[in-house]
Amino acid sequence: MDPPDEERRFPDASRRTYFAEERTLLAWWRSGMAAAAVALGVGAILPRLGGVPKARFEALGVGYGLLALIFVIGGSVRERRSRRALAQNTFAELPGWEVVAITAYLSALVILTVVAL
Repeated sequence: MDPPDEERRFPDASRRTYFAEERTLLAWWRSGMAAAAVALGVGAILPRLGGVPKARFEALGVGYGLLALIFVIGGSVRERRSRRALAQNTFAELPGWEVVAITAYLSALVILTVVAL
């Protein structure tokens, strides 16, 4: 019988592993920047230029802004967990509930955006 995930040991992390972990953090941050750009476009620029209902798109902009924060803060928290796990030669699995929550939130934003258009 295999030990639980948090008890599994892995070989010492190489520099490549640490660099990969840093690239992952940068990917979280890039996703956050992209979501912030969408928030600005949907919440501020589109209502001014497109003649669309202002309140609806401002609310969507706030939703995308919150998504940006989730990516930036969540990525930073994830990086700390991963770095700690690497130092202990273990693996910090991304909790399934976080994946489900982000997927559901992003899916809802996409659906609301399509409906709003």
